[in-house]
Amino acid sequence: MPLLKRRDFWIDQSTKRYTFSNQYEIKNELGRGPNSIVYECQRRGLQMIYAVKLLRKNINKKVCLADAGILLKLDHRNLVRLQEIFETRNRIYIVQELVSGGELFERIVQPGSNYSEQVASRAIRDVVNGLKYLHFFGYAVKNLKPENLVYEDHSDDAHVKIADFAMSSIVSPELEIAATCRFPGYTAPEIMKGFRADRASDMWSLGVIIFILLFGYEPFSHEDPVALFKKIIKGQFEFPAHDTHEVDEVSVIGKDLVRKLLQVDPKDRLTAEKAYRNSWVNSVAVKSKPLEFVVAKIRDLNATRKQKALLPPLSVSTIHSQVSQGYLFLVKPRSATQEAETTETAIQHSKETSFTDVQDGTKSYEQSEAGYDLDEIPSPSIEAA
Repeated sequence: MPLLKRRDFWIDQSTKRYTFSNQYEIKNELGRGPNSIVYECQRRGLQMIYAVKLLRKNINKKVCLADAGILLKLDHRNLVRLQEIFETRNRIYIVQELVSGGELFERIVQPGSNYSEQVASRAIRDVVNGLKYLHFFGYAVKNLKPENLVYEDHSDDAHVKIADFAMSSIVSPELEIAATCRFPGYTAPEIMKGFRADRASDMWSLGVIIFILLFGYEPFSHEDPVALFKKIIKGQFEFPAHDTHEVDEVSVIGKDLVRKLLQVDPKDRLTAEKAYRNSWVNSVAVKSKPLEFVVAKIRDLNATRKQKALLPPLSVSTIHSQVSQGYLFLVKPRSATQEAETTETAIQHSKETSFTDVQDGTKSYEQSEAGYDLDEIPSPSIEAA
């Protein structure tokens, strides 16, 4: 397969005929990351307010040609809805639903939040529901982390939504790895071994997030990057000691769910479909006592996450290397032929996962939803076994 030539435009079905500035007016800056800036924007001539993520194309990095047609038609209450994608030769503008409730981890530490295991369970049910819908259509977040989980608004009954789920379908595997490994603690073992992230990788990341929501700290952490990666690859984590009050404050089925998600072998992990029926996810026998000790720890974790966000991503090296420029990423060496095949495969996968009739796909999803019977949810005693 010959190498693909560099393209001026990366995304099929992005808007190229009209510029973003013709259609929208930039408002306040909402935030920025290492590769993008997010602004509030308003549709010209209308009172409709959205968020736009602005990405500058880097000609020194590889990209894969993405088909945005299906992504723009995905519509679920637990996904931040994509509105439109504009593209020039130098920039990409991703216009999406504006959510104002803040990040899940930030909301937990707000005064008067009354955070409990029950609150965590309800939030995770929203996340699992969004993942189930996304996975049904053949997509994966591939970079699921706390920053991706946001509340739609500030109301008490606001739903949690998954943001940035489209990014993994736009960037190349190389950029996907760099983005994922900026926060290696959420990265699945198979990615560390050089395999591409997929739906099972999302479920591992979900397990890490649930662990933090229950205990306030990351299950995989170490000051030495080499030791950290080894722990993740081997799936070595521990719950708090049995003689500590943290264990007593958390239900047995909550810890059991974490075990079922943090399985090293992707085939052994719960799928989003199965997680949706899990007792803990459905708040069965979940404790409602405030988890004050978790709130204090997550507050410290939030500060650490913000500091890490300013660091460059882990460098790509071979599986035998140690630390390169202070950062580490374990991945098998790849030949030029393999790189070309990977890029072509990514483009082909994007086309294959595009349903010819999205409405039929949505109808099938709704029919599968109707087949759920809450009576099938196992009892706490069975679930904990």
